Amino acid sequence: MTNKFVQSLLKKKFTRFFPKTINRKLLRRYGIFFVPTDLKILPKNFYPININLKEQIKLVENFDPNKKLTKFNTKMDMDIFLKKIFKKKKFDYLDIGGDNIDLYLKLNNNLKIRNYYVYNFIDIINVFKTIKKKFKILNFYPITNITKLNNLDLVYFGSSIQYFKNFNTFLKKIIKKKPKYIFFSGTTFFKDNLKIDKLIVKQTNILPHTVYLYFFNLNKFIFFFKENNYKLVFYQKNKFAKVNYKNFYPFLKQIIYLDVLFVRN
Repeated sequence: MTNKFVQSLLKKKFTRFFPKTINRKLLRRYGIFFVPTDLKILPKNFYPININLKEQIKLVENFDPNKKLTKFNTKMDMDIFLKKIFKKKKFDYLDIGGDNIDLYLKLNNNLKIRNYYVYNFIDIINVFKTIKKKFKILNFYPITNITKLNNLDLVYFGSSIQYFKNFNTFLKKIIKKKPKYIFFSGTTFFKDNLKIDKLIVKQTNILPHTVYLYFFNLNKFIFFFKENNYKLVFYQKNKFAKVNYKNFYPFLKQIIYLDVLFVRN
């Protein structure tokens, strides 16, 4: 099979019926993580929610502050990164899309976090609420609504904003809170000189789960924040994963998996 044929195959809806063994073989052989689509609106997604209470309890009970995170997080050494920003100051932190308790444990151990909010699906939040109650964690707040939040110092999107159907609307809600910093990690951008502000793609490295997301036009993304009184102060290729985008060539020639930080003017 050619790469072109495989890409065409992966676009089809019936991929949700593929056995995991076939998906793994295709990924290893062709290295295709995403495929472009002609969609104009992000369809309903079926996210693989893998969090469970027993596993999260183990993360708390076995937490070792001297070890690296045991679960998924797209920003490596997040505690060191934040320490450079806040030094010894106390701050309020909102994690958009966080789904493992060990990130909170690591950051709370090494930094002076006054309030740590985590926003996610209700199933995940319910697990976190149980963890909070069981271990009597005072500064940890699992939430499904950001309306009442104020005085945020940093909002963190850990490879999550690209899955928001109405990402612009949600970002405007965040901006209204006037956080000092807004940080995106593990997010795909393209630098090609195109008029579109985003492209909808299908994620194929987690099949048979059917998930769609956005690739963002970097220049337009930066301009959006500039219009809302934020400036780009950090820009770095994400080191968590090596993502292959070769199958988008020649339509997109400049795709990059990035970490970007904005600060309020």
